[in-house]
Amino acid sequence: MVDIAINAARQAGQLALKYFKSQPKVFYKPDNTPVTRADKEAEQLIRKIIAKNFPDHGIIGEEFEPVNPQARFKWVIDPIDGTKGFIRRIPFWSTLLAVMKNDKPIIGICFFPAINEFYMAQKGKGAFLNNKRIHVSKISKIEDAFISHGGIKSFEKQNKLGGLLRLSQTVQCDRGFGDAFGYALVAQGKIDAFMEGGNKIHDVAAPSILIEEAGGKFTDLSGKFSLTSGSDVATNGLLHRQVLKLLNS
Repeated sequence: MVDIAINAARQAGQLALKYFKSQPKVFYKPDNTPVTRADKEAEQLIRKIIAKNFPDHGIIGEEFEPVNPQARFKWVIDPIDGTKGFIRRIPFWSTLLAVMKNDKPIIGICFFPAINEFYMAQKGKGAFLNNKRIHVSKISKIEDAFISHGGIKSFEKQNKLGGLLRLSQTVQCDRGFGDAFGYALVAQGKIDAFMEGGNKIHDVAAPSILIEEAGGKFTDLSGKFSLTSGSDVATNGLLHRQVLKLLNS
């Protein structure tokens, strides 16, 4: 499964990269979020590879209906995480692919084709960036922390905007590196915490195991591990309780 996942993510990411360079036409879904041919074709490619090699496995993707949702093994696909940035030619979008066993991630891949960064994590075997082992930071004091966050509106919807402001006033530095790039920065120790007020399972299945295998902690805003609650906090683990306390204050 690891080999197939790596191959599928690389192929889909490279397909999307060709569209990234040529600025594909943008369409809008019923919820007014953008989608391009790159999103759909990249997901179709991954689904085809999965179906060929593991026809009894389930598939959950952003762009198409689920397949075998009760299967023991499920593949979770976000063909282009960060479509809005992709459209604006910002290079920090990624192709996300995770494999879940009994609804818990066991393989996670975050591929950033435009900057040539390939993150891979496997349960119990660590996290890697371009085949080199990565670890979260060792910052333990919230006053020394460098944090990042997703869209501000999502925190307002969660009624956590005040908490996010208090957190930003407490830490040493805060910046808005959104989408999967924020999790990637935590996993390699460049920042100490990243949080999102709004997400779906395809946004976080792969990043969640990347964070944990890099030595960090991943939960929702209530402090429980969840891929479906719609919010999350990823930290180096040492700061997790402090970050949650301020966000929920």
